[in-house]
Amino acid sequence: MDIQTFIDKRKELGLSQKELSNGICTQATLSKFENNGKIPSLKILIQLCNRLGLSLDSIIGVTDSKSQQVIKQMNKAEFNLIIQEYDDSWQIINAINVDDLEHDKDALMQYYYLKGYLNVLDGGDLFDAVFDFNRILSELDAQGETIFSFLSFVGMGMVYAKQGDDSKSEYYFSKVFNDIYTMSIDDVSKIWRYINIIFYCALYYSERNDLESANALLKYGVKVCSENHVTYYIARIYAQLAMNESRVNGSNKKVRGYMNKALVFSEFNQNTKEIEVIKRWVASNKL
Repeated sequence: MDIQTFIDKRKELGLSQKELSNGICTQATLSKFENNGKIPSLKILIQLCNRLGLSLDSIIGVTDSKSQQVIKQMNKAEFNLIIQEYDDSWQIINAINVDDLEHDKDALMQYYYLKGYLNVLDGGDLFDAVFDFNRILSELDAQGETIFSFLSFVGMGMVYAKQGDDSKSEYYFSKVFNDIYTMSIDDVSKIWRYINIIFYCALYYSERNDLESANALLKYGVKVCSENHVTYYIARIYAQLAMNESRVNGSNKKVRGYMNKALVFSEFNQNTKEIEVIKRWVASNKL
């Protein structure tokens, strides 16, 4: 969606947002479209374009097509991130020309969130990761209106956790922890991202031996996965529950039960990386 062409035409005609939206939609609807990339209904968009003397395809056309192609590739990279196929995700991200996403704010945020997470999770440059997350938090979603801000908080928390700065990592994770149960989920991509947030928050608290918080989040993650028929994260969630239980009570029936579930879901999803992790852990703990 070439939103900039739309904005440029409005300004060329000397129309304020209030004047353009009058009788068609609220000024807030137009503002969200121009500033946040939130596309209104097709009927409203056509009326706005007609008032500006723009054809609909002049703002959808080629630019949108190119952007959509890049988004499809980023969705693949995001899925690979879930199943820990980081090399494949890097290949996709490194091949993207950010200029192709210039007029699509959501796509830009997806790009920076993915690149930031890859740097954190795959031993990349943590300074680059901070830059990527800050692009979202201070510029692209400065009001914190999208899930990308929460993903960035988690990302920043992971960066500082890796650097051993407990006060800063706790600051970012607590911002997410306080609101995690009230986040809305309205499409499949957001479900993946929501579970991503739950899982990495739980992992953080697990690594700091706050197993009460960690297990509450992990069990909530199982519930979200079950309710939304998402199985790709559930293996990692069950594996972490097993590890947490083992820390407290050693090898027992509950640990074996969690790990068996983790292995079943990993095999079902053909997640070879997670299968390897589970088998190594089982062997080292002589389960």
